[in-house]
This record gives sequence, structure tokens and C-alpha cells, in this order.
Amino acid sequence: MSGIMAMLLGGASLPPVTYVVTASGTGSYTTPSGYTKVTVEAIGGGGNGFGSTTTNQRASGGGGRYAISNANISVTGGTTVVYYSVGAAVNDSWVNVGTNSAPTLSSAGCLAKSGTSASSGTAGLGSQAGSVGATTRNGGNGATGNNSAGGGGAGATTAGSGSTAGTDTTGLSPSNLMGGGTGGTYNSGSGTAPGGGGGGASTAVNLSGAVGRVRITFYA
Repeated sequence: MSGIMAMLLGGASLPPVTYVVTASGTGSYTTPSGYTKVTVEAIGGGGNGFGSTTTNQRASGGGGRYAISNANISVTGGTTVVYYSVGAAVNDSWVNVGTNSAPTLSSAGCLAKSGTSASSGTAGLGSQAGSVGATTRNGGNGATGNNSAGGGGAGATTAGSGSTAGTDTTGLSPSNLMGGGTGGTYNSGSGTAPGGGGGGASTAVNLSGAVGRVRITFYA
């Protein structure tokens, strides 16, 4: 399936099974037979930049936030359905165990807020309130004026900072795929997935933020 990577990890009997969804949209996975726990993560979409021929109106979008659920949420193999939604630019990403809607508790899943879009003279932010998770991290904030690069998406290990993306050094596989995307460059750059904010521009073009991402890992 486009935008989805599924992997069997390790060499032992019933190793972890991980799904990484990189395309925007909704979907679900039924817990594989024999698996009893799941941990889920998400990165929100990046905010859009704002372009203008007036220097002090130019601004870039904020990076998407990161969130992870409580570790090892109980599931029943062959029965429990895990639902997800990967946010496009300026849209949240979430994963919920057993319910097809954004979670309100980290014991059920996670919700990563998007970066906010820039407006005239105002940079987008990577710290939009409302994420749900045992751990959450901010994306980088956008900037204003000439050379305003978008905010970097947050990562599993570190937050975004300015246009620099957060990192994923958790050691979970597939390796590094929950690191954030770099913020878009001034005048030419949409955000890099996952969650990078769009850059500012010197023309009336609003450069797009990047799509978010989710990772779902089942354990026996």
C-alpha cells in the first residue's frame, strides 16, 4: 500500500511488527494473531508559509509536534483494531486503540498537533496546544522577513528547533523514521516530511507544510 511500510523485526519467535504510515489519510490495522501489546506514535503535519512582496509580511510555518502513547497498551490478537489518521499540512495526526476517533488519553493512543500556518508578518508555531501522549515534543517555530525558513518537525528523541528537525535515536525499527522533517527554505521550499513547516517567500505564494506520519508497533 502506498505510504505504508510493514516490517517484521528481529529473529525471535513472534518479533515486533511495525507499521509506518507516511501518506496522509485514515486507516486501521487489526492486531496480528498472538500479539498482546501495542505502542503508537505520531507527528503532525507542518504549517504553511506566507509569501508577500512586502518584506515585513513574509513568514514561515511551524513544524508539527510529536506524541507517543503509553508503552504496551493491551490488545487482543486477531480482534483489537488500531485506527489512525495521518495529517496533511496543517492537520493533526493521531492513533487510537479500539476507537475510530482522536484519543483523549495516552492510555488509548496519541495525538500530535500540526504546526500552525504563518500569516502576514506572523510566523507559524510548533507548540500548538492539545497534543495527547505519555511524551510530547514541540516542532520548531517559523520565522519572519527575508530568509524565513519553516520550522522543523518534532522527532521521537528531540524537539524541532527553528528550521532544524527533531531526531529519532530511539533504536526502534525502521530506523530513524520518526525523526522530524526539515523546515522549508525561503522562497523555494515546502516543508520536508514528516511535519516540516513551509518556508516564507518574496512572492504571493504560500509554500506548503509537509505531511505528518504515524508508527504502530505490536508486541507479543
